[in-house]
Amino acid sequence: MRTRYAAPFLILPVLAVLSTPVLAQGTAKIEYRGWGARVGVSSEPDQVYGGAHWDLGEFARNVRFRPSLEVGFGDDVKVLQANAEVHYVFSKVQVWKPYVGGSVGFVYADPDRGDSDTEIGAMGVGGIETKLKSATSFFIEAKVGLTNDDPDFKVGVGWTWK
Repeated sequence: MRTRYAAPFLILPVLAVLSTPVLAQGTAKIEYRGWGARVGVSSEPDQVYGGAHWDLGEFARNVRFRPSLEVGFGDDVKVLQANAEVHYVFSKVQVWKPYVGGSVGFVYADPDRGDSDTEIGAMGVGGIETKLKSATSFFIEAKVGLTNDDPDFKVGVGWTWK
């Protein structure tokens, strides 16, 4: 089992944004806004992964809820992650909008030569996204694992359709 020095307290800024008075202003709404696909690579374990995500609107102004499912293959282990991701989207930027946030979820690891394990995982998330002419969104993102069973680092791309 790996030892982590990064602490899950890095997600606290996202939680602080959720408790702001913006929630009371009625400017945000949790609702289905689309779904998408994602692919990428991870480090420790070294894998290729793919998955799906759903854009479920905003908790507060510019604070998006985007849960996802990802399956990774390689490095003699299969990893399944179910994440509840929250992003703060910097909306003042016009074409490419950066976002930062975090995710909490379940990590199921099934090594080829050992016992499977299910843990609660946490990851820091950052990326940029843009709208394409077809009303599709495209994003590039990176994730940093904060718990033992999460991959150390992930980088990927994704598309969201309405």
